[in-house]
Amino acid sequence: LGPDAMKRVPDAEALVVFQTCLGKFTAGVDRKWWWEGFSQPSAAAHFDDGQGFKTIVTTVPDPGERIWFIAEEDQMAFYPVYETTPRTAQKVIGECYGFEYYMISKDFRWLLCENHHNVMIGIGPEITSQLERKTA
Repeated sequence: LGPDAMKRVPDAEALVVFQTCLGKFTAGVDRKWWWEGFSQPSAAAHFDDGQGFKTIVTTVPDPGERIWFIAEEDQMAFYPVYETTPRTAQKVIGECYGFEYYMISKDFRWLLCENHHNVMIGIGPEITSQLERKTA
C-alpha cells in the first residue's frame, strides 16, 4: 500500500465528518456502538466465520471510491477518521485484530459497518440491497 492509500484526517476535519455521521445515521446521538441506534432503515448479514470483511468489495457500489473509514476507539474524544477506499480498507482490516469500523461514502449516502457480533450492517439502498442478497 502506498502512503496515500489510507490517510488519517486531521482532527478539525475529522470532527466535522464524525459529527455529520452522527447527525445523518444516529439522529445526532453519540454512543459507543452506532449500530445500536441507527436512525435510518438498515439491512444486516451475519457471518458465522467472522470473515464478513472479505465481502466489502462486493458489497459497496465502487470498491475504488474514496470514502471515510472510521475506526471505533472509545479512548479518544471522537473516533478517528481516515480517507481511503473500500478495497484498501478491506486489506487493512484483514491484517488487524478484530475491531468495529464504519465506512461511509463521502457524500454520506451510504454506510457499511461490522460489529463485534460478526454482523455487517448497511444503510442506503446500494448497500442494503447487497446485504439482503448475502442473506437470501
